[in-house]
Amino acid sequence: MYRELLVQARELATRDPGKPRQVNLRRAVSSAYYALFHALIDETCRLMLGARHREAPFRHVLGRAFTHGTMKQACTAFAGGTLKATVAKGLPATFSIPIDIRNLAGKLIDLQERRHLADYDRTERFRRSDVLALLDEAETTLDTFLSLESSIEKKFFLVCLLTWNTLAGR
Repeated sequence: MYRELLVQARELATRDPGKPRQVNLRRAVSSAYYALFHALIDETCRLMLGARHREAPFRHVLGRAFTHGTMKQACTAFAGGTLKATVAKGLPATFSIPIDIRNLAGKLIDLQERRHLADYDRTERFRRSDVLALLDEAETTLDTFLSLESSIEKKFFLVCLLTWNTLAGR
């Protein structure tokens, strides 16, 4: 679904010849955020439950447990490059957050903030060139993350997207 959301976002951003309508640019920004949001949920559920077709119903049910706030909190920690001591306690001393995970986490935060502007702040104006650049960044960042080999750091990040509130509160 996330690929379709990126396609939809690009179609909305380029739909109007001449001066683009704000409603289309705003929906494009929102779709870009949801593309990353759903891609990360999908990756996490595939990691936890498997990627086979018969496991899809279980992935879909588990996917409903993810929340925007929890994912943003986890991404804020990972984007910053260091985890708070209560979370990092027990991890190997050599643990570090790979730059591609930091970049993706930062991009999710950025897109969520822009989605809030697009959806709720009617005084905010969007330019087609800015929205298209944002879409390019989102797609590149996501493709880079998805192409990462399956590492313990990547798996830990993905699971933290679901469990962050519990883990960070211990």
